[in-house]
Amino acid sequence: MSEFLSRLDFAWPWAWLLIFLPLIGRYFLPQDRELKEHVRVPFLPELIDELKLNSQPVRSSKLASIMFWLVWILLVAALSRPEYLTPPQHIQKPMRDVVLILDVSGSMGKNDVQGGITRLQAVQDSVRKFVAARKTDRIGLVIFASSAWPFAPVSEDKQALQTRINQLAPGMIGEQTAIGDALGVGVKLLDSTTNKDASKLAILLTDGNDTASQLAPALAAQLAASHHVQVHTIAFGDLNSTGDDKVDLPLMQDIARITGGKSWTAAGSGAALDSVWKEIDAITPVQVKSIGWSWHIPLFQWPLLLALVLLILLAVTRFVREKTA
Repeated sequence: MSEFLSRLDFAWPWAWLLIFLPLIGRYFLPQDRELKEHVRVPFLPELIDELKLNSQPVRSSKLASIMFWLVWILLVAALSRPEYLTPPQHIQKPMRDVVLILDVSGSMGKNDVQGGITRLQAVQDSVRKFVAARKTDRIGLVIFASSAWPFAPVSEDKQALQTRINQLAPGMIGEQTAIGDALGVGVKLLDSTTNKDASKLAILLTDGNDTASQLAPALAAQLAASHHVQVHTIAFGDLNSTGDDKVDLPLMQDIARITGGKSWTAAGSGAALDSVWKEIDAITPVQVKSIGWSWHIPLFQWPLLLALVLLILLAVTRFVREKTA
């Protein structure tokens, strides 16, 4: 009971001042008394005592007065809008926004990963595990090849994100590689999030070098750093390849260095790629902010209902008394 009272509040506490209104009306406002003619009956006191007429009016008057004050207090209590403040419910709010920037160029369809799967299939398997482990982070997806596109918004909807990851295919937006454009799109996607207090992280994975960007990768890295986006880079595929298919390791390392991130290489092995994603998961622990919410439950209907019940009882009692008189 004490805990309930400690959480009881009134939305309009000043309404309690109305409780004195009937007394003000009775004692301070002018009363118009009607002049009446009186007939002197010397034996009236004896008649009242004989017929026992002096007890019922007094009891009736006291009962009416008590009922009036009970109803009035209940009506004032309802007007003051009593509320019950529920115990705070703590909600965990994600404090890290992550964007996965994945290469889907034609070279990602090469079937040179251990186990007889394509590079993109190995990436999809590892990324699905990473997303499943980050239960409270908000994660988005950017894909790039000849151009860069936001493929999934930054959100907590992991099921929708997993569906988008399953839809990836090599060469779906071209054969070339636009690393700088992809990083720029990732920064823009992170800037569009509503939680401005969250830390921002991008993870860039590619198996080639930049061949199609309109935004230079070095400039994109500086843009990310100016927007406080930390970028981790993963070089995947055959590190011994040549030409456009060769991963630009110095570029990947520079992007990570400029933005305060780290750079990894994972060559030709799904297990090696899994290990990289696990390291990223370990060095970027989940960040959450606990927020307490309390709900105001209105209680005005209860005193209002009780006042109505008392008025009905009073009316029924008076009706029965008049019928039996």
